[in-house]
Amino acid sequence: MTSNDRNTTDASTEVVALIAQHQSRLRGFVRCLLAHDKDVDDLLQEVNVVLWQKADQFEIGTDFWAWASQVARFKVMNQVRKYSRDRLVFDESFMTELADLATERSRGFEDQQSALRHCMKQLPGPQRALIEMRYSSERSIGSIADELGRPEGSIRQTLYRIRGLLLQCIELNMPETSR
Repeated sequence: MTSNDRNTTDASTEVVALIAQHQSRLRGFVRCLLAHDKDVDDLLQEVNVVLWQKADQFEIGTDFWAWASQVARFKVMNQVRKYSRDRLVFDESFMTELADLATERSRGFEDQQSALRHCMKQLPGPQRALIEMRYSSERSIGSIADELGRPEGSIRQTLYRIRGLLLQCIELNMPETSR
């Protein structure tokens, strides 16, 4: 393996890591623009393939999100053009406006995630475990209530309070530029 091959492999590995790191943000961006979950999943896979295929075109150290969101944006616009042949869809100018809004709202996403991770660490163990059961493991309220031997209403109320605490904590821990 030459040093040039090694550099290309290192760059590809880093791009793959960046793709994985931005997966939920990309999904959210695509979800803002498409209505059906199946369409979102399919298109996100296509976006990932394009990003991976064009990994050698990405310059490490530049803004990955700007590049990836543009790829996603173009894929969504192409998909919407395909829809226009057989479905009732929004016009392209509205979709462009929506994409701009989604891009604007996604600024600060990484700061929010960082603040959330920080705030999750601040929660007492039982509260953190409850949040992880509900949102990381995607368990139903009934399932959690059964396991903990508590009424479902009690679980809902506790989750509501914890979410409120997390929101306050996130707002306090966000940088001024992301608020």
